Amino acid sequence: MTMIRTALVIAAIAWPSLASAQDAAATKEIRAVERQWNEARVKADVATLDRVLDDGWTVTHGDGTINTKAEYLADLKSGARQFSADVKEDELTVRIYGDTAVASGISDSKVTYKGKPSGGPLRFTRVYVRRNGSWVMIVSHSTRRQ
Repeated sequence: MTMIRTALVIAAIAWPSLASAQDAAATKEIRAVERQWNEARVKADVATLDRVLDDGWTVTHGDGTINTKAEYLADLKSGARQFSADVKEDELTVRIYGDTAVASGISDSKVTYKGKPSGGPLRFTRVYVRRNGSWVMIVSHSTRRQ
């Protein structure tokens, strides 16, 4: 009985640090996917974006318009949506909830959409899920900021 109690005490002590280490690793992975996301948009790297975005992904842009994954990738591929500079991201926070992660922060980008200025300073929230060992973005939402 003493061995069982000892094992339970050790498990209770170790569990929070194991969960914390897993959350730290997941946070690092999400930050890496965020970098891939931003770099791929600037380069119009549709193959990387196809891998990073879930098939059911949607984005709500700062002006309130919505795109599906297929629409967004088609716009990048055709040149209808063009990034003219790197996307700047700041104040990125990542919260992990098991196999779900929420990333939020501020960004600034220089984008044209069908020849008209778009992008600019935004506050964003993105939700990721872990599938087959990889994180994929399932939704992104942006709000214009002054």
